[in-house]
Amino acid sequence: MYTIALAILIGFVAAQVTNLVVDNIPAVGRIPVIGKNDNLFIALTLLTVWLTDTSVLGTYGIGNGDQWVDVVGSGLAIVGLTNVLNSVVGYFDTRK
Repeated sequence: MYTIALAILIGFVAAQVTNLVVDNIPAVGRIPVIGKNDNLFIALTLLTVWLTDTSVLGTYGIGNGDQWVDVVGSGLAIVGLTNVLNSVVGYFDTRK
């Protein structure tokens, strides 16, 4: 249960930092690689997972390979979970 809460927290922090960077530094939005900020969000999530040494996949027994596989897999799992949560919250926000 704590793993899911940690994944949600890391995703929320990475999303807020992405919004903060894009809103306050307009030059970041003009970089072609960043595009619609999705690539920046993925990069910040992977960086956060690596810096905090979090293993979301390792908790479920999946991350037994190399460390980079665990970091990338955990980061992408957090990105996916965050996008699903944003969609669910957006659905309930528009519903009356």
